[in-house]
Amino acid sequence: MLRLNKKLILLMVLSLTLIVFMCVVTSEASAAGYQLTRDLRRGMSGQDVAVVQRLLKDLGFFVYPQITGYFGSVTETAVKAFQKANGLVADGIIGPVTRSVMNRLLAGSTTSRGDATTVYIVQPGDSLWKISQRFGVSLDVLCAANNINSSAVIYPGQKIIIPRNTMPVDTPRVTYITHTVVKGDTLWSLSYKYGVPVEDIAVANGITTSTVLYVGQVLKVPQREIPVKPTPGPQYGELLDWWTEAQYVFPLNSTATVVDFYTGISFKVVRTYGSGHADVEPLTSEDTRTMKSIWEKYEKMASGAVNYWARRPVLVLINGRKLAASATAALHAGLDSAPDGAYVNWRSGDYGPGINYDRIKGNGADGHFDIHFLNSVRHKDGQVDPEHQAMVRLAAGQ
Repeated sequence: MLRLNKKLILLMVLSLTLIVFMCVVTSEASAAGYQLTRDLRRGMSGQDVAVVQRLLKDLGFFVYPQITGYFGSVTETAVKAFQKANGLVADGIIGPVTRSVMNRLLAGSTTSRGDATTVYIVQPGDSLWKISQRFGVSLDVLCAANNINSSAVIYPGQKIIIPRNTMPVDTPRVTYITHTVVKGDTLWSLSYKYGVPVEDIAVANGITTSTVLYVGQVLKVPQREIPVKPTPGPQYGELLDWWTEAQYVFPLNSTATVVDFYTGISFKVVRTYGSGHADVEPLTSEDTRTMKSIWEKYEKMASGAVNYWARRPVLVLINGRKLAASATAALHAGLDSAPDGAYVNWRSGDYGPGINYDRIKGNGADGHFDIHFLNSVRHKDGQVDPEHQAMVRLAAGQ
């Protein structure tokens, strides 16, 4: 009798274990509303691991066909991809910071379980284009599914419908080169050297933008290849999102030709500054004269004064590509006769005393001027400028 009871108890335990395991693995609705409470890493298992896998699968990061509830190499790779996409240290461990981001998603995550759609919760730094690339959905299809246009402003916490069964689109490809730090190197100097935003270098190496580098340190430098986008006609430029596309096609320290969209008059510039948009300087004094002449002829106010701050649609020609953009000709924040980065008592554009932002010398231009692209923002308030955006779309044929 005792032997029979032992067998019966063992059978019951095995059955209960199987039921629990199946509940963990197959529960499709367990992700929404669930909150993670412990650190998770490779080798662990449990319902919370299954929830993480479900969330990452919904977001397109977890590629294994089944939810297993076991934190193995596939889950670790998916966690790293999620961390990179959200600007976190990509260590593959779900610690307090990563867990906090995931819990915000889980708190509002509602995902359909069929093949029709997924609902994605917008995260800080997201754009419609970035979301479309993450899920392999064309920007036009994504916007149509949400009844918005591609220039719509989205905000963290907003729910975006991701349509399924759509054709994949070309996505930017990221490769890496290595740089061994030498004396005098800083993240800012490497940003200019390689034409890569400081933030990108920091994220790729799991450091902050204020980290002090040491001689001999080996850094990964990301290199992004941005696919060419079609245009309505040869007279128009590619409509590229500033944050995920344009700033990489027109990187820091690069030279480009700017073509005034209305007149076809062109001049050369160098991108010397700018994170929210491109801050550029004319390459030569002749380029400065040509640029000013466009505004002096076509942007005069009733008083006879020239409105150099007037927005005009332009095309930016670089490396065989033509980008839709908007420019002003108002030179500001610099002094051509003083060293770049020095403190000066006067800066153009009524900027007064301060740091001299004038890198290109001898071009007859004090300071720099602005070129905006799709979704770029103003430095003064971090907001999108509607007039610039209208000009960008005009240059793109929209």
